[in-house]
Amino acid sequence: MHLARHKTIIACALAVALFGLAALVGCTMVGNNLTGVGLDRNAPTTCVKQCNDSYKLLYQEEQKRHLAAVEACQALPQPAKGTCLAAEDAVHQANKAALSQGKIDCQNNCHRQGTGTAC
Repeated sequence: MHLARHKTIIACALAVALFGLAALVGCTMVGNNLTGVGLDRNAPTTCVKQCNDSYKLLYQEEQKRHLAAVEACQALPQPAKGTCLAAEDAVHQANKAALSQGKIDCQNNCHRQGTGTAC
């Protein structure tokens, strides 16, 4: 009787060990954002800051480009000067609009990070 009880305890322990092993083998390690929700709460804020910093730098470069183009237009004789300035103003306005839209698109992509889309 004592031997039968000992075998039952061993069989139960073996069954629990095998169940635990099967559970561990079946598990797959996944990242923190399996559901699309990351644990890094600063990620969108950091991303938006990067968008803003990039926009600021690109805007400053556009301003420099625009000023250089205006100076070049000012060096032209009068009939061409007016045409050049008007054309440069149109280019400058279009570039600023493109930069603003790029900033908005970049910021919107920040809020979709971790959902399987690329930013």
